[in-house]
Amino acid sequence: MISRRTLMASGVALAAAPAFAQDDPFSRLQTGTGEPKRAVPGYATIAFRRPDETATFAKAGGYAIAGPTGRIMRLDSPMRIASISKLVAAIGFMSLQEQGRVGLDEDVSELLRFPLRHPLFPDVPITPRMLLSHTSGLRDGPSYPVGLGRKLADALTPGGKQWDNGAWFGPASERPGEWFAYANVNFAVIAELIERMTGERFDLFMARRVFKPLGLECGYNWSGVPQRLRNYAAALYRKAPDEDGPWDAKGPWLPQFDAAVPAAPEILVTRSPEGETLRLAPDEYDGGNGFVFSPQGGLRASARDLEVFARLLAGGGQVDTVRILKSETVALMAQPIWTYTPARPNGEAYGGMILAYGLGCQILTDSGGDSLFPGCAGWIGHAGDAYGLVSGLWVQPTTGRGMTYLVNGLAAPLAELRERSKFTVVEEQIAGVLATA
Repeated sequence: MISRRTLMASGVALAAAPAFAQDDPFSRLQTGTGEPKRAVPGYATIAFRRPDETATFAKAGGYAIAGPTGRIMRLDSPMRIASISKLVAAIGFMSLQEQGRVGLDEDVSELLRFPLRHPLFPDVPITPRMLLSHTSGLRDGPSYPVGLGRKLADALTPGGKQWDNGAWFGPASERPGEWFAYANVNFAVIAELIERMTGERFDLFMARRVFKPLGLECGYNWSGVPQRLRNYAAALYRKAPDEDGPWDAKGPWLPQFDAAVPAAPEILVTRSPEGETLRLAPDEYDGGNGFVFSPQGGLRASARDLEVFARLLAGGGQVDTVRILKSETVALMAQPIWTYTPARPNGEAYGGMILAYGLGCQILTDSGGDSLFPGCAGWIGHAGDAYGLVSGLWVQPTTGRGMTYLVNGLAAPLAELRERSKFTVVEEQIAGVLATA
């Protein structure tokens, strides 16, 4: 287990104020004054200059739970971190790859125990490299996701109960291995591959192989998160019923997710085929559906947890004396598998926010849409947005600098908060402070 020495910040950093003080570096994030559409319910942020040194900036502010009976945000408040979950899942998968248990260019069908083929390209094997880099040709189908009680094969094989007439795959112009299309289903397949290789549930494998050695108590869909941390959990908020709904910047924060957290040790699974929210019994899941533990976005983790993952990447796969990955493996993850070519478009680029991608790892190019902060070219990590939350974990491999931030709600839709880049102005402001801290 790692020492907490390098992870401790000053006592001030642990203090969280329910309002944003005027001398706060994030003073623009006002709650109801100044620019109302930039308001946020709460945030937690950490930055460090080297992976083996104390954090240079660590602050939480605002609310984890809004309202008169709410609670303040803390650096150890767990919340649903969205797509940073993919980067963490990739760390677990790559630990198996470097053991030689699976090849990056291996056909995954045999491991999955069902034939995974793009119906328009039946002779092209789909590989872990394609899945991890979103170049597999897979898409999130109309009946996304595949819930508890069904198999992943029900969506990805002809005749399955959720085949959706093949809509889980891209068109004929997007040959697997050549076209980037960001899709959550890729990481459901990655989770299922982990289960097939290890004979272990995805959430339990990640806890055993990654979280516990690092001294962390985070978990996918609340799996393994103790009650004392669930008591600090943060809900996710918008000021509209959903991303496309009518919103009022001066209106109340409307909870979107985790307003109520299951009591430990219960696990909140994706959902049943009928759309219900279910709580998983310990022996209820026996494999075959990588969506169940939401590897694509369902990790419940705090800013403190994300700090450890950032230090892991900045330290070449090691935090203090604990090594999870070889340095060569981290370097491989950070190497672009796909880079956007404007002259000859070769992907959807997530609206322009993703311009280069490795193995479960986004690479910033600082060229327009992905210019999170000035000079961000070459930083690696992942962004996340879902249910009002925006999040980021970013590391500069050449210097060992790192940052992470979690914002548990936005007052306006994403499109109205984009000005300089395809990130929100809230993220740009926070990352700009952290990059120079």
